[in-house]
Amino acid sequence: MRILTKKKTIFLFLLVILFTISIFSTHLSDASARITDLRVIKPKKVHMGNRLKIEGSVQYLGTGLRSFYVSLMVNETQNQTEKISVANFQTINVSFFWTPERNGVYTISLRLYKSPSSFEESIPLNIHVDSISGYQKYTMALYHFNVQYVPGSTTIENRIIEKSFYPLLKMYEHHSTWRCNIELSGYMLEILYHKYPQLLDLLKNLVNEGQIELIVSHYSEQLLVAYPRTDMAKSIEISDTILDSSDLVRSGVFFAQESQWTPGYAGLLNTYDYNTVVVSSDPWYYYLPNRMKMNSPLFYLEDNSSQSLGSDKRLLNVLLHKKDGNVNGIDYHWAYASDGETANTFAYQNNFRYDSQKEQNHEQKLRKIATEYHFVFISEFVAMLREKNVEQEKIPVIPEATWKMRKSEGVWLWMGNNSARYEDDAFIRAYTYRARQKALVAESLLKITRAKGIDVSDEERMLLNIWKQILLAEVSDSTGWFPWEIEVKESVRLTDLALESLDNVIAELKMKLGYQDSLLKVDPSKNTISKVSSINKPVLVPTPPLHITVKGGPYQINYTKGEFGVTLNIKMFLEKKSTVEIRFPAENSIMYSPSLAENTLITLNPSDIHENPYLPLSNGLVIINGSKAIIKHCAERHMAMQWNRGKYIVFKEIAASGNLTYSFTFVEATVYHFTFVDIANSINVYPVLVI
Repeated sequence: MRILTKKKTIFLFLLVILFTISIFSTHLSDASARITDLRVIKPKKVHMGNRLKIEGSVQYLGTGLRSFYVSLMVNETQNQTEKISVANFQTINVSFFWTPERNGVYTISLRLYKSPSSFEESIPLNIHVDSISGYQKYTMALYHFNVQYVPGSTTIENRIIEKSFYPLLKMYEHHSTWRCNIELSGYMLEILYHKYPQLLDLLKNLVNEGQIELIVSHYSEQLLVAYPRTDMAKSIEISDTILDSSDLVRSGVFFAQESQWTPGYAGLLNTYDYNTVVVSSDPWYYYLPNRMKMNSPLFYLEDNSSQSLGSDKRLLNVLLHKKDGNVNGIDYHWAYASDGETANTFAYQNNFRYDSQKEQNHEQKLRKIATEYHFVFISEFVAMLREKNVEQEKIPVIPEATWKMRKSEGVWLWMGNNSARYEDDAFIRAYTYRARQKALVAESLLKITRAKGIDVSDEERMLLNIWKQILLAEVSDSTGWFPWEIEVKESVRLTDLALESLDNVIAELKMKLGYQDSLLKVDPSKNTISKVSSINKPVLVPTPPLHITVKGGPYQINYTKGEFGVTLNIKMFLEKKSTVEIRFPAENSIMYSPSLAENTLITLNPSDIHENPYLPLSNGLVIINGSKAIIKHCAERHMAMQWNRGKYIVFKEIAASGNLTYSFTFVEATVYHFTFVDIANSINVYPVLVI
């Protein structure tokens, strides 16, 4: 009896303990969280226009999975809010980016909402924000560094960092009152992180001291206007991750390789917290001579994605560089706005070797400027102009463009104007386009596999590396200003690697899903898959009601039934280098989707611009004569289209000898124009592929 009683006593004791743990666990699962370690990553002295990073940690005091909302509070007003999920005593970091637009003292805190009416707030921090007003003369310096100056040459890549970038940083370190903007790619920052940690520390110190403002616009120096928004979004996201790992904060300023311009900038850049794009004034004077007042270097661009997304129009500041002048009694000046490499090397001419005399000349020039002008960052100058309500003209529709428009004619130089025997712009742009299409299919498979609870961590790492290869292959310098053969081959090499890796990733994911022996139809726009027994063969159809003129050499043309319309397949048989032209009559206005905004449409009338533009058509679409859509298949041959205003459109390239195939889809309808957009995006941007 005693033994039984003892066992019973122990049993009851255990029940009490388990009950207590159960109650305690339930209490903890309902427990809230707290915010710790609030900090602000900022320069030593903060000016209006500086982009700041506010970080904190959320510590969950319970078990199970719980969601909370965290808000950035500025002067006790909710500025931004994010939803977070935490589990099992987890501590996670949260971060926000904030740009003060006025001077003054700001109180910053993070607020964690346990319920709509209950919250916990961090200990607040005060930030003093100064204005740069008070001076009469301002100067800015913009150094554009490009380690892909010669894609494929690691020697030149390293030399740019060691013999140009590093000496420039040391020069600024010796002049504590000088300030500048440095633009570099996420790829260059990644090289610094892995190969040059001490140089990265020097850069971070100059940023923290408030001498350098970083501009990081993309992972690779891409020909961004030739590709859909998705590619540029990937590029920014990858770069922002590298910045975060490097404990650096970029500005809200955007500057693209070749000073590329697209009327579709605003939607994408606003989404990723850019508020200003810096561009050349060339497109203004090329397309709109004497049509704009040009009283100020600052303009604004509307986000026209609102026409398809139903959102309010957002604005993007546009600052023209290399235009000195006076506005509202303020003298502004560009001390430098060019390739960073040419400040202390002769670039190609001396193979990017440091030249002390070149740097001395540059340093002496800055010394002289410093006696008259106050050095400011681009973001600060823009914020000051806006604070003073300086007039900002609205930018009318200006088609895609670059710097040196009279020489380049815009994208024509990068998408068809081949000069060397080894150049093949339309192939390079199509081959890289094909890789990004396949990468989206692989991403869809990955999402479907992950949703089934299957581990895809290896495939995620591989896809990240593949996207980096694709973005590096999309570099502008493999076409354009007289590329070297090594540059052309590098884009091909990287695309080969990406496609080979994609085959492996897709095969692995199909196996994990149990479809290794099946043909799958994948729709990346919907993230759906379906089994198919075979690939449909093209069916010939009668000639559609479309006038077409082909020039350049012997050719054959056939028309096949496509999913959305009639597909035109043109095969050229070139015995020598020839200018290929594929023309369609286009009376009056045209409509097309601008680069980085392929879900939208803009209209160009013959009287809108002064010159006949070359358009990249990043989703292939152009609408002519009101109800006819011509859709270039960008993964076949991706060349520019010229609009001879009010007469015709022409897809054009200077092609080498050989057999070439061009494909277009023709759709004729009196339907809502955005149906054409959906069709073009289904063919090019998010194509359904069978794998």
